[in-house]
Amino acid sequence: MEFEIIKKTPLYKALSELGKRIYLPQGVFSWAGRAKKEAEIMGTLGSAFGYEKDFIEGGTSEWLPCYLEDIKNYTKFNINEIVPYSKISGLEELKTIWKNWIIEKSLINKTVEKERLNRLENYISTPVITSGLTNGIFLCCSLFLNSGDYVISTNKRWGNYDNIIEKLLGAKIKSFEFFIKSKFNVQGLKDAIYEVSKIQEKIVLILGFPNNPTGYIPIKEELKEIINVLRLAQKEISKPIIVLIDDAYEPYIYSSNVINRSIFYDLHDLEEDIIPIKIDGITKEFLMYGGRIGFVTIGLKPNWVNSEEELYILKTEINNKLSGLIRTTISNSNHFYQSLIINLFKDVGTDGLIKKRDKVKALLKERYEKINAELRKIKNSDISVDPNAGGFFVFVNLNPKKFLANDFADHLLKKYKVGVIPIEKPSDNINGIRIAYCSIDLTQITEFVNRINLALLDY
Repeated sequence: MEFEIIKKTPLYKALSELGKRIYLPQGVFSWAGRAKKEAEIMGTLGSAFGYEKDFIEGGTSEWLPCYLEDIKNYTKFNINEIVPYSKISGLEELKTIWKNWIIEKSLINKTVEKERLNRLENYISTPVITSGLTNGIFLCCSLFLNSGDYVISTNKRWGNYDNIIEKLLGAKIKSFEFFIKSKFNVQGLKDAIYEVSKIQEKIVLILGFPNNPTGYIPIKEELKEIINVLRLAQKEISKPIIVLIDDAYEPYIYSSNVINRSIFYDLHDLEEDIIPIKIDGITKEFLMYGGRIGFVTIGLKPNWVNSEEELYILKTEINNKLSGLIRTTISNSNHFYQSLIINLFKDVGTDGLIKKRDKVKALLKERYEKINAELRKIKNSDISVDPNAGGFFVFVNLNPKKFLANDFADHLLKKYKVGVIPIEKPSDNINGIRIAYCSIDLTQITEFVNRINLALLDY
């Protein structure tokens, strides 16, 4: 593959050296594809096949992938929905379902401008299926970051970003203070972009709302400010801005004062070379933590191509590069859980899935309201709670002159039998505890917070 179309786009300019050279060779897959259509006897698949009756007592004469018969005791799925290798980039049916799901989630109150809907249908890449969001984030970072490159992130972020970006890939994180007076630090974001633009030919930014560990979601005015900073900066520096959007907790919004959908959609509307990449999946969205199925979807710009044919080629080239990364790392993703999601969408439907998930969302909203109400009762100037409106967590800041987060969490656990996650990073000006109220029963929250208050008093 020559990658003639993608090479003409700002997306290519932002690729890492690995991103530029990686591709999925056609060899085995090309010949296997041809053989399916042309061969009378297949000798291409690296999977054991046979007539079921030859390896299963009482089996049929159907030609199937060989399997252990006990598998049937644990699922109603057809063997072909479980045992075979999945396609490298995922099952085509699921990719189509998920693309439609992404489009449907853009429909605020089920209405949307025709132009915007058309843009989403045509100018986003076909989702590539990954082994969970973690794998999706790793693949995207690999695609854009060379060793030594910077990615911009808020100082309060999911700790695994640091592992992936710095420890695994050898890139660097340019942190900026998340909040100034309990509002998103727009100036900090702007300063970080201009600083990195002096030493890089692209800007890579990672954001996720609701945020882990704080639960923060922007209000509409804050989002407008964020987008305005990105637009003006991109025009001035004339370099592509890649925005990796961690949408792990996307549906869990509990306040009417904040934005009610992923920032992917607003960024996708922009004409500037601000390229949003949506990373989402079933882990939190459909409460299947062990399913390990994620999706990577790239927002494209209409002015990158001159025809429908070029657009098709561009999507094919993007899919090939991501498939090359998948093939060289995980090979392909879990077939069983892909089949499960397909069946859920078919049998339950999107409205049914949302209705069932809303019961969990209502449960979590009650806990969100309760824990914030209880934390407000603590009258202690040495702590503060970051703004939060969704997700699974709240973050309590501790005055480092009085409390060190790790020591405090240890004290809380030993004496009061309460578990929290301490985050103590002096270099990033962070000293506090993350509370996962998602896993605390509503009836225990008052006692949970009371024990924190007691621990503050006798620390």
